[in-house]
Amino acid sequence: MIVLERKPYQLEHTAVCIGKFDGLHSGHRLLVDSIRECRNMRKVLFTFSFPDSEYIYSVEEKRYLAEKLGIDVYIDCLFGEEFSRMTPEVFLQHILLGECGARVISVGEDFRFGYKRSGDVRFLKERSRVDGFELRVFPKKKMFGEEVSSTRIRRLLREGNIRTVNELLGQPYFIYGTVCHGNKLGKTQLNMPTANQIPPAGKILPPFGVYASRVYVDGGVFDGVTNIGIKPTVPGENRAGVETHLIGFDSDLYGKDIRVDLCAFLRTEQRFSGLGELREQMEKDKQKAQQLLK
Repeated sequence: MIVLERKPYQLEHTAVCIGKFDGLHSGHRLLVDSIRECRNMRKVLFTFSFPDSEYIYSVEEKRYLAEKLGIDVYIDCLFGEEFSRMTPEVFLQHILLGECGARVISVGEDFRFGYKRSGDVRFLKERSRVDGFELRVFPKKKMFGEEVSSTRIRRLLREGNIRTVNELLGQPYFIYGTVCHGNKLGKTQLNMPTANQIPPAGKILPPFGVYASRVYVDGGVFDGVTNIGIKPTVPGENRAGVETHLIGFDSDLYGKDIRVDLCAFLRTEQRFSGLGELREQMEKDKQKAQQLLK
């Protein structure tokens, strides 16, 4: 997959889906699927990054997921001062049609763009007749009586409703990133080695606790137990992180990129009297996770 982050993009004959795409949820998949149907065209996902905002998936996670969804070119545009002042006409003519080479453009029915959000679907429909590109517009998807939206998913994620979050996303919520060194207590004193990840700033995590998970690494898939939190039983100050025990896996993971899918909530994070009590509880968590993941 080609990844482009700065202009000029210099593409030709493409099908482009465009939006903020936080989470790339099941509603967004309608747009992605529509361009995947375009034969003999490169599939482009054009998305935006907003400084200092909170998000379901980081730029790296969205790029990773876009590739899994069959996107050829991923463009992440920083929504800064210059871009915010761009008129809808300039964005369409110079960016989408010019540099991106769009022949098909796929958007949601509420898509707004350009200076003060003055561009909309009506504008694109009028321009499609003049400029000769095909416009595909999709209504909001509804699930469980409400619209599927990133705002709704972010709220449910903060509340810890991981089951509904996964339904709305169309796949399990995941943390993707490089395994880093921890305090090694899992391996040396708990007989349950773990892979440690530090989520990027701004990524929304569910409430601190223990989750049944599935872990993707080196082409394999493993059941796991994931703790999100600060490990209150471990002495010292621990920053919030993600720590996962891969069941049946004992190789070195340091420096490797892994994807951890959160499948079910097991319990809240808690302080134990010592490492012995923690070890007993971790074994119970492991057994419960295996039962849930069957």
